[in-house]
Amino acid sequence: MNIKRLNSDKAEDKLSDLIERVDKVRENDELHSLVKESKEKYGVRNISFAGFNLGTLTLIEPVSVWTYKPEWIDHYRRKNYLDVDPVVKTVPTSILPVDWSQFDRRDQNVKAFFSEAYDAGVGNHGLSIPVRGRNGEFSIFSLTFDESEHDWQEYKRLYMRDFQVLAVFFHQSMLRAHKVTAPEFELTERELQVLYWAACGKTSDETGMILGISKRGIRYHTSNILTKLNAVNIAHAVGKAVYFNLINPPK
Repeated sequence: MNIKRLNSDKAEDKLSDLIERVDKVRENDELHSLVKESKEKYGVRNISFAGFNLGTLTLIEPVSVWTYKPEWIDHYRRKNYLDVDPVVKTVPTSILPVDWSQFDRRDQNVKAFFSEAYDAGVGNHGLSIPVRGRNGEFSIFSLTFDESEHDWQEYKRLYMRDFQVLAVFFHQSMLRAHKVTAPEFELTERELQVLYWAACGKTSDETGMILGISKRGIRYHTSNILTKLNAVNIAHAVGKAVYFNLINPPK
């Protein structure tokens, strides 16, 4: 297979067209046709998208669309491969895209899983892109390829950016389809100040001195912050505050 990216204008047009259409999705069923179209436009073997932890949707019952053969999906469910699939077990803990060649296949169940997937036409190469959302939800955008190792590496080099962008837009479409909105946090000005200085690396004693607050006062504000942000400790709270743009500490 001769892997060659389209000229710049055509490549951008292809991506822009898909982004525009995915961005208009308001119902989950609309994602199915766009997944199929993305597969055809990019010439891959399969594309799948799964969203997890969205309201009542969990790892047991995710939002999912795919281009795999129905026989493989039935087999996957019948064998309870959700408990074996390294994509589901590993990718959610990753920040970067995960090439399926990275998975440890010494486990006999995992080895059997990939062997059966290949026989079912899933593809001999795969890539999964994780996307994390503000509400605790996350999604996995995967594509598979059925050519040589050389062509696969070249294909990733040419189109990785496109798929990372599409993964984010598919994720946002999932949120719209399920009427999910970003959470709102009502922190006081003083609580935001405590978070800011914690993000700057200051201890609670140092923050108290800067703000002119007693140790007891710092403990009071910290307790309120953890409750409002549903955080386990101040470091967790700082991470969430930065993610949601509640504070902007110096880099």
